[in-house]
Amino acid sequence: MLLLKFIFLSTLAGLASAVCPDSNDHEVQGFCFKFVAQQMTYTDARNWCHYKNPVGSSYLAYVPDQKTSNYLAFYARTAFGPAAQHFWIGLSKNGSSGSLTWDNGSPVGYTNLGSQNGNNLYFTESLANTKWNTLGDDKINYFVCSYNPATTPTTPSTTTTADKNCQPGGQQTVLFAYSNDLDPSVVTDTLKQSSLEYQPIYFAVSRFDLRQPEDIGYFTDYDNVTDYVDSHAPDSSLGFGDTKTGSNVLDVIDKFYDNTKLTPCGSIVMVLLKRYSNSNDISNIVAKVRKHHGSVNFIASNTPSGGTNSRVLFDLSSRTNGLYVIDRDSYFMQSIDMMPLIERYPIYAANPVVTGAGFKDLPLLEVPSFRKHLIMVAVQDRIPVTNVHHVTVQWENSFSEYSGKLDMHPETWNNPYTNANGKRANLDASGFAMTVEYVYNDSGDHPMQIRFYSPEATDFWLPYTD
Repeated sequence: MLLLKFIFLSTLAGLASAVCPDSNDHEVQGFCFKFVAQQMTYTDARNWCHYKNPVGSSYLAYVPDQKTSNYLAFYARTAFGPAAQHFWIGLSKNGSSGSLTWDNGSPVGYTNLGSQNGNNLYFTESLANTKWNTLGDDKINYFVCSYNPATTPTTPSTTTTADKNCQPGGQQTVLFAYSNDLDPSVVTDTLKQSSLEYQPIYFAVSRFDLRQPEDIGYFTDYDNVTDYVDSHAPDSSLGFGDTKTGSNVLDVIDKFYDNTKLTPCGSIVMVLLKRYSNSNDISNIVAKVRKHHGSVNFIASNTPSGGTNSRVLFDLSSRTNGLYVIDRDSYFMQSIDMMPLIERYPIYAANPVVTGAGFKDLPLLEVPSFRKHLIMVAVQDRIPVTNVHHVTVQWENSFSEYSGKLDMHPETWNNPYTNANGKRANLDASGFAMTVEYVYNDSGDHPMQIRFYSPEATDFWLPYTD
């Protein structure tokens, strides 16, 4: 017996923490595990792993086999003390389908389910027998985070070095940029409807798609914004005058994130687009936006005045937690009411690609506090949407009265020239299982954007996804 114990302890010593960035973390079969001796709810523990782990983004513990499960229980007895009984792991259950999901997105193969698995959604591991049980979603437990030290995480993914001076909850700047190809009344009416006048923010303003580019205007007072727009109304005599030239909107965004007049930290870019870009490479722009934890959003005309590449701008918004909404020019003033200018803080962003008819489990939605949130879904990157029979995005927690769904039937919309819809809904501080059910009447791939925005500043930056 002593010999077996010696062999086991020697094996643990061989699984040293040398490869882990934090020497206090433990490596088990290629993954590093951080044992956090703080008791939290599942939601708070998951947020800690995602956003507050000193080594970088991680996940609640991924347990792919019995050997890992045994090691975690062994280490947990030392990390959490003799009174500890359970700790959170990264396994959760979909409240509708009952399917299981790991926090890091890995497929669920091995399971070690115990006998106490009812209607709760989140799993703990027992220190006594390593079994996994759902003992109560609102209970507080110790927890373990995991990460692969050799790779960058894929769900909270960003390869950009963030600005360490850019912290959540600080002063925000909104860039309001508009194409010179638009009718002047579209720009002024949309600005008036934007509610920017009532927001505690700074402002940057730019008119683009000009033969001679202009400097961006920077203001701390909204009255200066309206004066600037009035004196820089779209003027066709200053434009490109053809349909082949691509928009220079990417140059404007690039210049804004290089500015030293107003902070771009946590900034919101709101673009009124009439002309497509001719560019294909947005990697540098994406890196710059992510460095400053910003987001880029477009309201794009359904009748573009030029350019060749609409998809690249859709991709830019997707990769920066933004929105790309297509609509008629005369509807821009309605569309801007559903853009993240009041609810400026993203708490959820998923970019599923769907084909035909089906059902997908999505990453969990973690709501940090009770508020009325903006919920928006772009069903595809183009119009018309007569090929989309229906899309239903659902968020569910059997213990929350704020479960709900956004049920859309785009092929019957009165306006087939928009690609997005949404609503505002109350959500409490809970975790919600997320799903999307869809029926498209064609066989193409359709990239979607699913977004939840809060009106209240968060104490974390939502990771980006590609």
